[in-house]
Amino acid sequence: MPVKSDKVKTPEPQPRRVKRRKADRRDRQASATKADGAVPDFYALVDDAVQGVIIHRNFKPLYVNKAFARLFGYDAARDIMAMPLLRGLVPEDIWPRMETEYDEMIRGSKQSYIGRTRGIHKDGHEIWVAVTMRVVDWQNTPAIMLTAYDISKQMEIEHNLLNSEQKLRAVLEILPYPIYIASRGDGQILFVNRKSCLLFQQSAGQFLKMKSSQIFVNTADRDNLNNLMENVSDIRDIEVPMKTMQGREFTAEIAAIALEYSGVQADLVALNDISQRKEMEAELFRQASTDALTGISNRGYFQNLAEQEVRRARRFARDMTVMMIDIDHFKPINDTYGHAAGDQVIQAVVKRSLESLRQSDSIGRVGGEEFAVVLPETPIAAAYDVADRLRQHIQDKPIMVGTTGLKCTVSIGVAQLSAQDGTVDDVMKRADAALYVAKKNGRNRVEMAAHPKRVGEIG
Repeated sequence: MPVKSDKVKTPEPQPRRVKRRKADRRDRQASATKADGAVPDFYALVDDAVQGVIIHRNFKPLYVNKAFARLFGYDAARDIMAMPLLRGLVPEDIWPRMETEYDEMIRGSKQSYIGRTRGIHKDGHEIWVAVTMRVVDWQNTPAIMLTAYDISKQMEIEHNLLNSEQKLRAVLEILPYPIYIASRGDGQILFVNRKSCLLFQQSAGQFLKMKSSQIFVNTADRDNLNNLMENVSDIRDIEVPMKTMQGREFTAEIAAIALEYSGVQADLVALNDISQRKEMEAELFRQASTDALTGISNRGYFQNLAEQEVRRARRFARDMTVMMIDIDHFKPINDTYGHAAGDQVIQAVVKRSLESLRQSDSIGRVGGEEFAVVLPETPIAAAYDVADRLRQHIQDKPIMVGTTGLKCTVSIGVAQLSAQDGTVDDVMKRADAALYVAKKNGRNRVEMAAHPKRVGEIG
């Protein structure tokens, strides 16, 4: 029979690495217990984390959690732990950069890395991940801890947005109108098409360093546009003064819509230089509203102005007076010196009349040698004084026609708007009647029409 030994069997020594892991785990558990008995195990937290976590040394995996394995399409963390190197998870063109980042962080020249990169899924397609990397102490030796989460959908959206913006730029580039896109907040110009560069006489490169306020004559106009876009997001047919980089000012008609461009809330502004059109409109209006000989209002436009003053006087119960002026003995001047001399006399009378009137007064030529004046907020007594000064100013000096000085005088009738006057024609008729009295009483004088009631007594 075999003899039993009395010696106690000594257990075989455990590998140093196993002992170390158990000791580390005991230390972690002890620390957690001291701090708070309810704190869960660290490994349990990281294993179930939403973000992928991997720790590696020289790209050899030391720890992988479940989320990291799922991120790259693997069933379990052990599938990645079994890899000799992580190179299979990284595209070839990115691998040199990964090695450089690793070396810099291990040597201590870089503390961490945050960025976006591409990875290779188990089935071979590429994915986009947001990563953070930092150096950690793993069993008393430096290692790299990398956290990652999938941003493929976000990158797809950004890619589609970029494609959309590229198409938008292509469309805007071929349009025959100047167009720019500027940030809503600070007005930084984000895009200009070729037409804008031609209009503002600026290169695209220099344009993109500017703010939109620099192309407005008044920066308040840009601020008003910005405030308007905050509320309505779509405006049309607004006229503002703008300027080129060389300082030429012009009137621009603009339309704008709100949009998101390169992730920034922005305004797309289309504009058109309408300076020539405005000049043409002004010239057509001038021709339609002014007397060609004297440059003052013609009869039709004067009556429109006078009607506006009548409405204002009635609305605010203010005084308003009308003067009718006629050049004395004008027909003999025409007959003796000719129509050209008569035209010069008319022009001289208008010039001296304007010198005697206030800026708020309106004068118009209502007949051959007859003129009318509206004096807002002026009672008849004050209007009489204005009329007499005007009459005196015209007669003071002869009017030179060539080398001949012609003595010229005028007769004036004055009437104040009354309760009985329905339109401006009514008060003009009473002023004309007073003018007739001035003519009858010897000319070169001022006569006032009767005034039954003051405007304030209406109704």
